[in-house]
Parts: sequence; structure tokens; C-alpha cells
Amino acid sequence: MIQVTLAVCLIFFNFIIYFLFGSVLCAGKNRKMSLTRTVFAGLFFYYLLFSVCCIGVMLRWRPLHVLSSIWLFVMLAMSVIGAVKARHMAADALGRAVSFIERNAFFFILITLVTIVFASVVVASYQFTLDASYYVGNATTAIQTDTVNMYDPFTGEWLDHYEMRYFFASFSINDAVMSSFFHIHPLIWCKTTMAGTAIILTVMVLYMIGRKLFGTDIKKITVFIILAAVADFFMITIYSTAAFLTTRTYEGKCLLANVVLPGILYIYICLLEDEKDRRTWLLLLLVALGASALSSSSNMLVPAMIAVTVMPLALLRRDIWVIPKALVCMLPGLILTVIYIAYVKNMIVFYTYPPGY
Repeated sequence: MIQVTLAVCLIFFNFIIYFLFGSVLCAGKNRKMSLTRTVFAGLFFYYLLFSVCCIGVMLRWRPLHVLSSIWLFVMLAMSVIGAVKARHMAADALGRAVSFIERNAFFFILITLVTIVFASVVVASYQFTLDASYYVGNATTAIQTDTVNMYDPFTGEWLDHYEMRYFFASFSINDAVMSSFFHIHPLIWCKTTMAGTAIILTVMVLYMIGRKLFGTDIKKITVFIILAAVADFFMITIYSTAAFLTTRTYEGKCLLANVVLPGILYIYICLLEDEKDRRTWLLLLLVALGASALSSSSNMLVPAMIAVTVMPLALLRRDIWVIPKALVCMLPGLILTVIYIAYVKNMIVFYTYPPGY
């Protein structure tokens, strides 16, 4: 019971960390800070930096506790920098958010209740997919063996090379690191903390889209979010966003389906307002880079989502410079896709032991 209570509290800890990481990028002079957009940016910045640290540790064949030490230092450093940069702006942003909520208290209470009910049902449900067991198994195996992606979590057998599907997608290893930090079992961390985090992030992105579509009309935004929740509850089909949100909640693919791709739609709406906004383009690039750490499926789906949303901006705005900007944002996923194909064709391999061992 203590671990479950801790796991629920750590949901809020995640959002504080995402906000602080986002503040490193979003806070600055003469800027108005959006709490939701800062958290959104911080999520991808967090996983991008973690993936860089994780890949470095794997390439040097170092144990999990070394990665944990490195990440603790990075997390503390980014948190301090974010807190310092946002020390003046965060209060203003929070004040504006609280004022908006006070004016629309009933609708925010309704949205909160919908989110709590949704999260409670999902967290209490039985999740039985193979990938769901992999995420818990890989995190547990990493902790028990003090290694990073060196053992098959299903069989316990040592792997002589890193599986390329999970080499860049470090999401489950972050679960292992955070579980070791708080001495909480990976099953509880994944099933409670990360499931709750994923659902709140999903509602947050829906709210961001709703604000762009309906402005400050909170009634329409509320209806929009409730209809999305109804669709997720009652339209669960294989490989739909609803299926990933309700039955595969603590997987990286859940965030890909319900946060990353809708997030790119949000960015597209922002670019419709101003296709020359440099900060929005940088946010899209950050999403493209960070999404690869969540799931290897991002490497194909993110470039595809950019192609079908952002690329048409060149025609809509008659601005040829949209195309190279969009291509740059598609490049990380395309490069990683090529690397994976080279791995499948036995053209590239990263071994779990030093040369000549």
C-alpha cells in the first residue's frame, strides 16, 4: 500500500520534472510562459537527454548503476537550471492559469473528474499484451542484473548484441532507473506512475489542441475532451489510439499514439497561425528527436505525420521554405529507420561486450 501511494505521488513528481526540463528551453526574457507547452517540451527534452546518456552507457558496456548516477546528476542539473530560468516567469504563468481555472471552475472540475475516472479504470484493469510484459520485464531484469539491455527479459538469456528495436528507445530503461531511485517495484512504477502520467499527458495535449481550436471557450474545450474520452472508452480496436491508451498504457507506444502524434497536430495548428515561428519549428524538431526514445515505431510514424500535416503548409502558405524545415524535422526518424534496416540486413550490429573479449 505504501508503494502504491508513493507511485501515485510520483505522477506529480514526473510533471514537476518535465516542467523544469521544459523551463530550460522555454523560459527566457520577454517570453510568456505556457505551463502546458513547457511540460510538453520538457517531456521530449527529458527523454532525449536520457536516451543520449543511455546510448553512451551501452556503447561503453557500463552497468545500470552507472547510468543511474549519470542521470541523477543530469536531472539535478537540468532541474536547477530550469528553476533558475523560470523563477520569475513561472509565478506569472501559474497566476494566469489559476485565474483562468477560477473563472471556469465547474468545467475544470468536470475535466479533472473525467481524467480521474479514466485513470482509475485503466490502472485497475488487467493489461495482458506481450509488449506490456516486456516493459515491466526489461526494467525488472535491468535492475536485478545491473545491466542495460543485455539480457532477454522473457528467458533470462544473455544477449550477445543489442536488439536495435530497443537500442535507441530507452523508455523502459528509464523505468528501471526511476524505480531504483525510489526503491519501488517496476511493476508498480509502470502500472501506476507511468500509466497515470500517460493519461494526464493525453488530456493535456487534447486541452492544448482545444485551446487552439476554440480559444478561451472552455465549454467547447470540455465537450471536446469528454468526447475524446468517450471515444477512447468505447471505440477500442486493434492498433487504435484508444487501445494503446486503455490496454497498453505504460508502453512507449501509448505516448506515441496519444501524445506525440496529437502533439504534432497541435504544432501544425500553431504553424497554420504563423509558419515562420522559429520556436514552433524548434519544438517540432524536439518532438521528432525525443519521440525516438519513447518507441522505435516513432522512427516511421513521426516523419509520416509531419509529411501529411506540416508539409502541406508549403502549398497553403505558398512558402517553399516550409519544405526544407519539415524535412529537417523528419530526418532523425528517417536516419534511425535506415539504421534499423541495416541492422536487419546484418550490415550493422552493436555487441554487448568489448571487441576481442
